[in-house]
Amino acid sequence: MSERDITALLHSRWGAGLLMTLAVAGAIFAYTRQAVVPIWFDLGLGLTAPGRWVPQGLPSLVAGLAANIGIGVLALTVNRTFNVLRSLTTLVAGLFFVMQLGLPSLLCQFYSGTLLALLILVCCALLFSAYGSGAGQRRVFMAFFLTSLASFTNVSFALYLPVLLVGCMQMRIFNTRTLIAAFLGALTPPWLLIGFGVVRIDELVMPDWLMAWSQWGDPHIFRSLIVTAFTLFIGISFIVVNLMKILSYNSRVRAFNGFLTMTLIATAIYTVCDFGSFRFYLPLLNCLTAYQAAHFFTYRRSRRSYIPILILILVYCGFYAWSLIDTV
Repeated sequence: MSERDITALLHSRWGAGLLMTLAVAGAIFAYTRQAVVPIWFDLGLGLTAPGRWVPQGLPSLVAGLAANIGIGVLALTVNRTFNVLRSLTTLVAGLFFVMQLGLPSLLCQFYSGTLLALLILVCCALLFSAYGSGAGQRRVFMAFFLTSLASFTNVSFALYLPVLLVGCMQMRIFNTRTLIAAFLGALTPPWLLIGFGVVRIDELVMPDWLMAWSQWGDPHIFRSLIVTAFTLFIGISFIVVNLMKILSYNSRVRAFNGFLTMTLIATAIYTVCDFGSFRFYLPLLNCLTAYQAAHFFTYRRSRRSYIPILILILVYCGFYAWSLIDTV
């Protein structure tokens, strides 16, 4: 196999399939070695946290793996539908699976961070499909409705409402009707939940933020911080090197890439500032970083570009091996 063949493989569906298989196998092995750290975020306003939707153990493992595969498929669908990366590469999904494998606990359970990544990708598709449309208010309403509804399971979802609002500006659909649609979308979930008695006003209490900080007693926290810091570093680095290329695109593709870039920057800021629950942001952080990395390697698809890709894969495989050391 030549060097060009290796590069082509990494960008093909076969390459994404191989990396997905590696991630699933690694997650199952980590689960059998009891290397999974439960992630709890009971920071909602009346609705059960996603981490409690599925019983811990095997059901959560299956749900987590299925959701992560769904994230990879959604990432590919968004790129294929809207031509975000100007190429039909599948590298974004492959890198996402490997980045998740760096901390196998992110793969081995379904929790609010998994839901966040799924939600933001759906919102991306909704906003992208409304680009330049004078009749995109229904999609804006749905994006804000879903995000507001999710915030009742974890208030940190609400941090992405301003991000979506800026996204409306980037999609060139921001006007009075769009603003009203966004406001109604954000207002409808509390209106329905309180109106139908699902959530009672007198039972609303502020989330117990100390619960998130209590996870700092986790002996694996140092490893998680190292992996997170590395992902933040490469994510910001890829943003910087991709910036000039993004500016050379037409206004439509530039808006799409600009929204993904802005969302990654916002997620990086939230990860640092909301330090007590930084794991909440990791699946989305990995997905958006994978987009930036895939973008970089797509327009620099030289004969030997597979080398830095393999190095990146090996680094996260090394993080995965590190996570198993305590279980040996």
